[in-house]
Amino acid sequence: MKIRELIIQHCDNTENKGNGLLIHTGHPAEPIETPELFNYLDFLSDEPSRKIWHSDDYRMILTEIDGELTVYEHVRLSNYRIQLLDLREKYGEKEEKDLTELADIFSFVSYEHRNSTRKSGVPYITHPMDVASILIKENAPSELIFAGLLHDIVEDTDVNIVTIRRRYGPAVGDYVEAVTEPVELREAAGGDKAQTWKERKEYTIKRISRANSEIRLLACADKLANIRDLISEIKQEGEEFWDKFNAPKSDQEWYYRSMLEVFATGPQNIADTRAYRDYKDCVNELF
Repeated sequence: MKIRELIIQHCDNTENKGNGLLIHTGHPAEPIETPELFNYLDFLSDEPSRKIWHSDDYRMILTEIDGELTVYEHVRLSNYRIQLLDLREKYGEKEEKDLTELADIFSFVSYEHRNSTRKSGVPYITHPMDVASILIKENAPSELIFAGLLHDIVEDTDVNIVTIRRRYGPAVGDYVEAVTEPVELREAAGGDKAQTWKERKEYTIKRISRANSEIRLLACADKLANIRDLISEIKQEGEEFWDKFNAPKSDQEWYYRSMLEVFATGPQNIADTRAYRDYKDCVNELF
């Protein structure tokens, strides 16, 4: 959509503030999409409550904050740049804080997974890094990105969910718990994961089918990172790579396709996300 079309469609008030500034405001019924020639400032945004775009071509800044849409239309380039600097000063602190916390979590996760490797032999930390990267590309909330780094830590180390909540807050803790298998399933059959594989996967499918879109996105990022690695390793080592898993290829296909269906079903589906589309392509490529 072009910016003029957006203003006509969604803004019902225009004020001339003088000094070459027009401000258009409105309350759109639905979230708006990025207009042509505008860039989304994800590092200044905090979805869903605050979204900010800008356009050097039009010298405009577009904000959607708590449901109110505001378009700042500058005649003077200097005033446009000053407003951008003001926004960076006002909201940029969150980005710095998030980066600091992300670095802290990365250090924590790297240490806790220090003795673990993937089935391919590479350090385990590469997997949570991949998951977090996928979530960053989706412009996911910072708490969800943090959970992407932490998502396996309760299952695979001695760290418990209480520690996660205490260190990183209840939101991150809730996300991690939502994608963590319960201890009774992990410890069943004396901890023999091969014997409990089907039961554990059925639990995951059922739980994610009831989850909100953010938890589904976290689970999808995990599955996408896994299947990308799997495709790469099978290309390198051949079909015998499947022997390293707790279930045969046919069961793995059932699980990956079941998750694909869950991600795309119901009002909380994530079928419109890049992660889901990439995951679907990988499932069809592998199986």
